[in-house]
Amino acid sequence: MYNKFLERLLDNNPQKVLSKRSIRLRKIISPILRFIVPFVTPNSKLKVLRRAKIPKNPVIFAATHGFREDVEHTVVMAKRQAYVLNGSLSQVFKSLDGITAWLAGLILIDRTNKESRMASKEKMIYALKQGASVIMYPEGTWNKSPNQLVSGLFPGVYDVAKESGSLVVPIATYRDGDKAYGIMEEAFDICAFEKEEGLAMLRDKMATMQYEIMERYGKCKRSEYPYGNEADEYWKKHIDNLMAEVKFYDYDLELHTKYRVKGVIEPDEVFVYLNKLIPNKRNAFLYKNRAYGSARRKENADGREEVNRISIGG
Repeated sequence: MYNKFLERLLDNNPQKVLSKRSIRLRKIISPILRFIVPFVTPNSKLKVLRRAKIPKNPVIFAATHGFREDVEHTVVMAKRQAYVLNGSLSQVFKSLDGITAWLAGLILIDRTNKESRMASKEKMIYALKQGASVIMYPEGTWNKSPNQLVSGLFPGVYDVAKESGSLVVPIATYRDGDKAYGIMEEAFDICAFEKEEGLAMLRDKMATMQYEIMERYGKCKRSEYPYGNEADEYWKKHIDNLMAEVKFYDYDLELHTKYRVKGVIEPDEVFVYLNKLIPNKRNAFLYKNRAYGSARRKENADGREEVNRISIGG
């Protein structure tokens, strides 16, 4: 299938893709759609741990993003109609998900197009001023980090809040097997702070909720998980399994749409030169301990395990 009629949502003019009439219609059908959601999310069922009372005025829901059904769970957590900012074009155009997203409220963005990215902010501002709330995923893509609870946030959420005068409501969802958990905190004025500080505060709120859920429901034994390179493979398999649940997941696009903090270099970039080197006697030492970051283990005299990190060239 191909949902060609949804292509019009890529128009950069907010008034051509949103109207007061369409907003009123979606507010009417939203309770029905939210009622149906639990019956059409086979991979995980949501348990709401805490939901703060929020203002009746339009708000910006800023949610974590890390698994197939967190969008549906966020819609349920919001407990009101809200337009979802969505940049997964293949999923929208080539599956039934696109139609249901359109019915619920959809703001489409082509993340590879600068004009579309700029227009998406104007669309959200327009929707908020017309009385509709919006849902944003400020991380920009799934958080696939094995150690960051929340990755860097795109500043668009701050810009939209400032231009629309809307409060921001942090939401965190977490999945463990076939169970998902969610927390929604109180709305706050992100623009009461300078941009950098406001975004840091939002990220802290999201990460704190995520940690709270993990602490309560994500417990496990360390002995159940591997070490070193095996741990990397374990995490990769975990992410691959999550992505396999999305039929049209564009891995290359998602890989390059993560927010990049200026001056921060990713580990893969640091060692990418190794893939370009032609092995010879002069650079052989670079390959000696190529498994950088892996761990060697040995037992001390008292039987405790000691972990030594390997570094390139030594």
